[in-house]
Amino acid sequence: MKHLLHHNSPALLATPLLFAVLSILAGCAEVEPGTLPVSSCTSWEIPADGPRIPAPRALYADANDIVYALDDAGRVLLYEPDGSLLNSWRMPEHENGRPEGVVKLLDGRIAVADTHYHRVVFFHEDGTVESMLGEKGIEASQFVYPVAIAQDPSGFIYVGEYGDRQRIQKFTSDGTFVTQFGEHGTEPGQFQRPSGIVWSNGMIYAVDAFNNRIQVFSDSGSFQKIIELADDQEPFEFPYDIRGTSDGRLFVIENKSARVTVLKEDGTFIGRFGHPGRGDGQFFNPWGLTVLSDGRILVADTGNHRIVVLNP
Repeated sequence: MKHLLHHNSPALLATPLLFAVLSILAGCAEVEPGTLPVSSCTSWEIPADGPRIPAPRALYADANDIVYALDDAGRVLLYEPDGSLLNSWRMPEHENGRPEGVVKLLDGRIAVADTHYHRVVFFHEDGTVESMLGEKGIEASQFVYPVAIAQDPSGFIYVGEYGDRQRIQKFTSDGTFVTQFGEHGTEPGQFQRPSGIVWSNGMIYAVDAFNNRIQVFSDSGSFQKIIELADDQEPFEFPYDIRGTSDGRLFVIENKSARVTVLKEDGTFIGRFGHPGRGDGQFFNPWGLTVLSDGRILVADTGNHRIVVLNP
């Protein structure tokens, strides 16, 4: 996606309010077989933090299409569906590292997987801290590098972590531990960084990044299957985040191959979009994605310091 300004441009560094849509680009569709059709693209810029433009690390869209973004300045950013900035606040601490997972809960709180502080932080909608869950450790209700967070329609919260235990923990909405599943390894039901999770129809779909696969569990923690792509499709390359839609589609961002892959919950391939790079139809080190109700796909194009909006 072509920039109107480069991120190291003095004009951009001196204009921190340039967080809205800077470009509307036609002709983003690619022509290769199996490509996801995209009619146009927009690019939302991340607001400056002093002299630098931070990079987005995670995205989540709520039922009203308010977009919650985490960046590597340790901020939570709230965007309107048109890309205008609604609100922002900083994490309580961020010197040790930046958070990587965010979700809007059914009760209105915003929950952030505060990765490098080994906890989940719950915010009120105005950005004030409501409570925290966890501390560093390997027991129930403790975490080592929590990286993913999701909630099901019954209110249960799921947290994926990539530290010593490589597991997903399940909690009630008030933070009471329910169960856990997964461990470090390469066998079915084991993980090497469950960096993105989503609930759908009683199932947990988890991207298993270093194992280059998507695993499926019941929401009680029972392993079900590994989603296999057809032989004529390229395998996943470091899938890092996943989102689902009500019509049974799964949207996956692949970090290494820098592309969005769309498939059905049974593994049926729908299409892909993107290549590594910094130009049109390209991403650089993307970490996250989300999907709006009108079908737009938002990508945390981390290495390019932008949020890319694909209009299928």
